[in-house]
Amino acid sequence: MSVVPPAPNLLDRAPAPPERRSRTPRPPADLGRAAVVLAVLTLVLGLAAALAPVRAAEPVVSWPQPGQPVESTTLALSPPRPLSLDVTVDCAALRDIGSGTALATGGAGANGQRGLTASAVDDRIVVRSGGGVLLDEPVPRSGCRYQVQADDSGIRVLRDGVLAAERAGEPVPQVAALSTDLDRGRASDELRVVVRPDDRYSSSPGTTKIALLVLHGAALLATLLLATRAWPRVRGVVRTPRPRPVDGVVAAVATCWVALAPAHYDDSWYSLMARNAGEAGYIGNYTYMFNATENPFVASQYLMQLWGELGDHSVWWLRLLPLGYGLLTWVLLRCLLATALGRTAQHAAVRTALALAFLVWWLPFGLTLRPEPPIICLSAGVLLACEVARRARSIPALAVAVLCAAVAVACSPSGIVAFAPVLVTATPWVADLLRRGRWTVRLGVLLVPAAAASVFVPLGFGDAAFADVVEATELHRWYYLSYSWFDEWVHFGTLMAGPWALRLPVLLTIAAGVLVAIGRGRHPVRPGTVRWLVSTSAVTTLVAFALLSLSPTKWALHYSAVAAPAVLLLTGALLRSPLGRDPGRMACAAGTGVLIALVAAGFAGPNVWKPLSDRGQPFGDHADPAPTKADLDGMAPHLGEFYFRDVRLWVAVALAALLVAHLRRRRGRTRGAGPDRAVLITASLGLVSCLLTVFAFAPLNHAPGWTPAAGAVQALAGNRDGMAADVQVLAGAQTALGRPDGPVQRTGGFAGEEPAPLPAPAAGSVWHDRGADGTAEPGSLRTGWYSVPARRDGTHVVVPLAGPGLDAHRVALEIATPDGVRSVPLRPEPVAEPRYWQEVGTVLPPEARAVRVTAEGGGDWAALGEPRLAAMRPATEITAGKSVFVDQVLAAYWPGVQHAPIRGGMLVPPEIMIRAEGGIPADILRNPVRASWGGTYADFGAVAVPVRMHAELPPGSTRAPSWGRVERVVYDDPPGGLHRATEQHSRDGWQRLPTLAREEYIGREDDG
Repeated sequence: MSVVPPAPNLLDRAPAPPERRSRTPRPPADLGRAAVVLAVLTLVLGLAAALAPVRAAEPVVSWPQPGQPVESTTLALSPPRPLSLDVTVDCAALRDIGSGTALATGGAGANGQRGLTASAVDDRIVVRSGGGVLLDEPVPRSGCRYQVQADDSGIRVLRDGVLAAERAGEPVPQVAALSTDLDRGRASDELRVVVRPDDRYSSSPGTTKIALLVLHGAALLATLLLATRAWPRVRGVVRTPRPRPVDGVVAAVATCWVALAPAHYDDSWYSLMARNAGEAGYIGNYTYMFNATENPFVASQYLMQLWGELGDHSVWWLRLLPLGYGLLTWVLLRCLLATALGRTAQHAAVRTALALAFLVWWLPFGLTLRPEPPIICLSAGVLLACEVARRARSIPALAVAVLCAAVAVACSPSGIVAFAPVLVTATPWVADLLRRGRWTVRLGVLLVPAAAASVFVPLGFGDAAFADVVEATELHRWYYLSYSWFDEWVHFGTLMAGPWALRLPVLLTIAAGVLVAIGRGRHPVRPGTVRWLVSTSAVTTLVAFALLSLSPTKWALHYSAVAAPAVLLLTGALLRSPLGRDPGRMACAAGTGVLIALVAAGFAGPNVWKPLSDRGQPFGDHADPAPTKADLDGMAPHLGEFYFRDVRLWVAVALAALLVAHLRRRRGRTRGAGPDRAVLITASLGLVSCLLTVFAFAPLNHAPGWTPAAGAVQALAGNRDGMAADVQVLAGAQTALGRPDGPVQRTGGFAGEEPAPLPAPAAGSVWHDRGADGTAEPGSLRTGWYSVPARRDGTHVVVPLAGPGLDAHRVALEIATPDGVRSVPLRPEPVAEPRYWQEVGTVLPPEARAVRVTAEGGGDWAALGEPRLAAMRPATEITAGKSVFVDQVLAAYWPGVQHAPIRGGMLVPPEIMIRAEGGIPADILRNPVRASWGGTYADFGAVAVPVRMHAELPPGSTRAPSWGRVERVVYDDPPGGLHRATEQHSRDGWQRLPTLAREEYIGREDDG
């Protein structure tokens, strides 16, 4: 069958709206000069404000508290090395210890060698730092005092004020705990420690900076107001469309999507950053990079912080922000089409095409809590302002466009895409003004928009020192994945590794752009027509993709930043063939072939929506934590055995369009949509309808189990606890087991007397087979019988288990009943962390009279604690009144807990930890504890041990992946006993503190 080229469309016959232009704007000389002078003043004030001094709050921690006895404690810092450390220890205390530790700051875990240790060994003092010996000498017999001083110049040891040892350039030792072997009750003046945590980013503008910011804001406002008087006004250029039913449809779909939209990995991440900002005093990363400031890219996060404080930090409340951004984007795009296309935009087809293109991009990307939704909204504002500026050659309108683009950049580096319309639309007429305009016009067209761009200063540097922003930028590059623009293939790779609905909008946009390139130049394009819209938006989208490559991170969700021009491109392509009029058979066939290939590639992606939205989803087994490639292929959207990625389906759509066009031509009618438009329309409708269907189906399919949509319904009904209202935790009962009827019988390794290798998970004894050298020998253990109370509230018995050798040990709980003794094997989950307790439980029969624990085995060591009665309790009871750490995957779904903040450069020690599971990549789960990425909890394992409690969500009607885990936290040294103070001082904006972006800090090398 021959290829039929697309026919002309009546949409292109509508006259273009009149354009108000002035060849060369001629402002009154005094107003033009004043606007230029004010613009220069605005730029100077902006630069001065960025470099102005800030007020820094420097925390100071002293231990022990004045007048209080010495007692070991936890002091977890983030960053882990303080700005300075000062330790004073009396020789009398060293002699009294004999052989032991006067002070250790590194904790018991893997990073302990990076701390400071002052020990007494056979009447000698040994000071170690960074794993090396700094001082080793006999302790003088007479009264004396040693002092260890560490700061950015190095480490020094003084004996009675005289230098005894020094290591210049040595980093300040890490601090995670303040541990000592001194007897409790010793006088606090025999051992004193003063720590100055690194809280460099917690600054506020000083008086000078506040004055400069106020003057800058006034100058910027005056510049814009004067520019509107100096150069042609744009009154009447912007056209506001009348409300139509399609507006209500888009608003209704968008509002329902707040409950149904997929969960993204970064949602809780950004929720955590906004939530912790009130405690830290700045927007920090919270999860890694040592909670470094996000300045200058913080504009949207400050809004999220404010919005969260008005309501809560649940994902459903916070999603109202991107909902507002999305609806405003829709309004701006409607106004843009009405302004650019005039009467053409009044056609119902135009509104329908815009709605379809908008939903193609907004449904997969629009409700993320990342900065991209406000960037999309601001980009839409830039597009509208640039169109007004083009039509009227308005410098003030151009300045508004640049201002919006600068605000977008202040949200995220990907916001640079907002400058794409400025580069594409404004360049021709700005170049003409520079070539032919008067000097005031030439300077004005450059300086007024530049002054508008300086709005970036108060947003990005308002509460941050310039030097701290430079340090944070270097820190991001050092500790995180940072790529160059020519590594954009990595970006595309992350996209193609993701779900089908994230791929498809990008691939459809690329396909439309390729088709525009194939059909370009065959016919002249008049401004104000649909073909002009297609051509202009294609170039703008291409430039936006190019600018996006400058972003140093390459995650799939960054692609949504280009949505505003991409929606316009898809809108035009849905209305008129992007190939142009009469493209020729070869061009039409080639373009349609490219489109079919990209559509098939989009639908080939799996319907996988980690972390939580897989529950109830169709297409495959979503409970499998490690699906194979074949499994993922089977999760692509399909009906029965027919997959939407099948090229034959889209070839059939194209052939059907050709057949319809042929039949319509024989009847003397217009040919309708060509094969390329037919494929594009069908794919767009398929994406929107399929996405809405699967996300509406999933919560119904999984009911009555918990899903994000079910959580949204609960939140609407007044639930402020999120998942915590549904999660049940096996926790200690009020009734306790009786004391054992006899002593523990131990043999082999279990008969040793070495101290327990980790703190007890609860009150009671801990038994283990770990020897002094860290190895274990075969042995066995049998406890006495613990009587079970006849009246009890416990329904289970739990036994705490720990150690790397659990898989080589046989541990069982024996239950005595009137019918005899039943042995229940206890099988813990495999865990890679040796310092990790698991409470393994079993149901206690009603007739149980007593229980005991038996263990035997060899290989690596294992430890176990005494059995306890337990019962299932709501997670809200477990977390009530306690400091809770919820990781960067789940935080937005646990809004009611008492957040464990990072403030003053210190972690507030959590009592409960909530961490995600369920097939999520280990690299994501380990982010907070990953030392090489500057994990804020990287040293936490050196001072604390999690105790995993059995927790579950009520099951649904389908298999679901594991949601996560609940852990109590026990500490080697209980937190407390610290005296905290804050010292205020002024710091120049360009003054940099010692950098954390170096290999010596934690051992991470520069990977480029």
